Amino acid sequence: MNLDARSTNLASGAMPAVGIVLLPVAAMGATLVVMEGLSWQLRLGIFSLGMSLTLALAWLMGSRMLRTLGTITELLGALREGDFSLRGHIRPGSGPLQGIVADVNLLSDALREARRKRTETSRFLNKTVTALKDPVFVVDDEGKLRLINAAARTLIDAESVAVLGSDLASLGLTEAFNTPDNAIFHGRFPGGEGRWAVRHVAWRSNGREHRLVMLRDLSAALGQEERRAWQRLIRVLSHELNNSLAPIASLADSLASLLEDRPAEEVRADLHLGLDVIGRRAHSLARFLSGYGRLARLPPPRSSLFRLDLTLSRLALLERRIDIVVLGTEAVLLYGDEDQLAQAFINLMRNAAEAALPVHGGVRLNWSIEGRRIRVMVEDDGTGLPDSDALFVPFFTTKPDGSGIGLSLTRLIIEAHGGTVELTNRAGSRGAIATVRLPLPD
Repeated sequence: MNLDARSTNLASGAMPAVGIVLLPVAAMGATLVVMEGLSWQLRLGIFSLGMSLTLALAWLMGSRMLRTLGTITELLGALREGDFSLRGHIRPGSGPLQGIVADVNLLSDALREARRKRTETSRFLNKTVTALKDPVFVVDDEGKLRLINAAARTLIDAESVAVLGSDLASLGLTEAFNTPDNAIFHGRFPGGEGRWAVRHVAWRSNGREHRLVMLRDLSAALGQEERRAWQRLIRVLSHELNNSLAPIASLADSLASLLEDRPAEEVRADLHLGLDVIGRRAHSLARFLSGYGRLARLPPPRSSLFRLDLTLSRLALLERRIDIVVLGTEAVLLYGDEDQLAQAFINLMRNAAEAALPVHGGVRLNWSIEGRRIRVMVEDDGTGLPDSDALFVPFFTTKPDGSGIGLSLTRLIIEAHGGTVELTNRAGSRGAIATVRLPLPD
């Protein structure tokens, strides 16, 4: 209900009370007017009686209103002090101020319910934060620490020290709070050192802004991934080296046996053939190891602004075995290493062309802007992708003469630029789609 409606109701509620107070005076006045021949003493008595009754009613009604106003004042004072348990008694009848008392009671109930919910939410937050195994810090708009859990105390070595109310600089948390959300930084604390993922949450409470920062130690996870990567690398290297060295050793033993049993002139042809096989196998092994070197020696991007659309159009002309149809027309300005990204897109276009050539299919190149990212698609009408999850695994290939490092190198380059690359089969048609998403400059 708005203020105008409330004022109207209050005024309409007060009119009957005013009428009751003025009723004796009005009645006596009417009597004096209607009745004639009354002496002035009788008229004075009638008038005095009317005034006395009016004053008595006015005093009675005024006392009740003053008591009601006192009740309202006490209720408002209790609300101002945060006491929502006090209630005003509503007398029978429709006094002009009884509606206000009822409204104040309703307001008190609403405020009490809101405080209960806020208290329960605060307790739930405190219990949740306390139960988390990751360090959690909450600061106010002045940069003062307001909440901390057990893991955070262990991290900053404050298990037996009062730190609530301390500023971030004194606790060594300035870098953590200045790190953007979802970013990673290398932090050194009294209770641990490593790479930390940072999550930020901001909200307002009691009219003040608060920030929650949670740190997640990535060292253990990264260590496990590193160990698994080394294990995969050692398995691949061991497998390839054994596949090459075992036949080389066996062939060398066979050639040595031939030289012991027969003259060199008689086994010249066998020696040439055996040495040729050994040379080819050694060359293949050297090419395999050089592929690992290319992956390991990928330099960091040397970024600059360039026109990605012009680069893609030029790269499409490099493929001479098949015409790549360029569908994209939108100008795109990108910040990145043009040479590295060109190599990544060359790999994708070459793969698409090699997949489409055997079945006389086509290849199409398109791009479009999605919010703050550019999406580049290389689509072919080839044989499609194999049913495998190892497409980006180094040295995995389905081609007889493939090296198995093109897609791995492509993903390394794209991810180094903050992007993603995805390979999927076309829906409802043969062929595959390579989708690259890269962030656009601000």
